[in-house]
This record gives sequence, C-alpha cells and structure tokens, in this order.
Amino acid sequence: MKELILKKYLENKISAKILANDLRHSQNKTGYDTISVTIESLESGEFEIKKTHLVDLCEAYLNEQITSEDLNTIGFALMASEFFHWDDETMFGEIIGEVISGWDNENIGYDINRKNVQLWKEYLNTGNYRLDKNELRQKFRNKGKWKKLYQEIDEILWNDWDPIKVNDLAPRDEYQIYTPIIFSLKRKGVNEEEIAIRLHEIEKNAIGVLGNFANCKVAAKKIANL
Repeated sequence: MKELILKKYLENKISAKILANDLRHSQNKTGYDTISVTIESLESGEFEIKKTHLVDLCEAYLNEQITSEDLNTIGFALMASEFFHWDDETMFGEIIGEVISGWDNENIGYDINRKNVQLWKEYLNTGNYRLDKNELRQKFRNKGKWKKLYQEIDEILWNDWDPIKVNDLAPRDEYQIYTPIIFSLKRKGVNEEEIAIRLHEIEKNAIGVLGNFANCKVAAKKIANL
C-alpha cells in the first residue's frame, strides 16, 4: 500500500475502490499469526488523523468497499507511520489511537467484522465503548487449538507433501506460503479429495511441476484426519 493513496482517500480526492485496489496484496502471511506488510511511505510532511477519517473507513467497510484485511493493513500502516499522526493527549485522540490499535492487532484483539466495525464506528461518534470482552475470552480459548492445527498442517506439507523433494536441503519455509490455503480449507471442513485436488493444483500452477496426485492424496488424508 502507498501512504499517498491513503492520504488522498482521507482527503476525499479518490474513491474507496482506488484505495482498495492499492491495498490489495499488501499483506503476506508468514505464519499462523504473523504477516508482513508492504508499505510505500511518504518521505516528508505530516497528516493529522481525525475521528471523521476513521468513521469514513468504517463506512467503507460496512458498505463492502474495503475488506477486513484492508482495515488491518490500514491499522498497521497508521501505527507504524511517521507521516500520519493524531493527538493522543486528548480524549478524542485516545479514542482514535484505541480504534487504530484495534485494527492493527486483530490477532490479539477483536475480530474485524461487521458487528465490531459498527461498534467502533459508534465509539468514534459517541465515545460509548460497547465491544464485548466475552468475545475476546472465547477467541483466546480457541486460539491455541487453531494454532496447533496450523502447525500440524505445515509439518505435513513439509514432510509428506514436499512436491519438489527438497525438505532435506531447502529452507524450512519452502512451502509455508501454501499453509494458510490448506488451513482455510481444513477449517471449512472440506473433504480429503478436495484437499488433494487443491494440493495438485498448487503443484502444477504455482510451483510449476507436473505434480503427483497420488502423493497429494497421501498428504490430504493425513490433513483430513487431524
């Protein structure tokens, strides 16, 4: 993402569609709960974030013009930026910082979904904080289970799938770009055959080898049985 594009959006100079196009593919998942974000920073100047700017971003999300990942990227960019700032010495500034931090820290905070974005919008407009702390408690109860599953899938892809037979030579992260894809399928409850087909597609289309469907079925069976 480019800070210049976000600035122009907040100034009402460009549409949410242009912002969304710029945000696309800014994130790269590097682990179960870690990502890298690509940002093109502005080298000089500054821009003060106001409550109205965040309300506009909430509305863009609620109108399905930007995604949860987009808001997460924006939150990270604002927290890390030397160009964007807000006055956290005031009550309004504290609210702004809290909302931005919430967007930045989805893995350890509230999920970015319609209910919570509506509540963040209400908090910005009224100062009334109504996000549900019970949601966080449930999230952390589930987090350990899902992280363990993610790691188990990653091990199967490395040890059993290994389509280019390099797990004794290549860096350990050789296939980790594909772990989130298979993890998502597993969480959705897809069957062994569908997982095998997806692995075979990755072999042929992403990795560029002929592929071995029988081997994909072996790995898929282990994943399905987790």
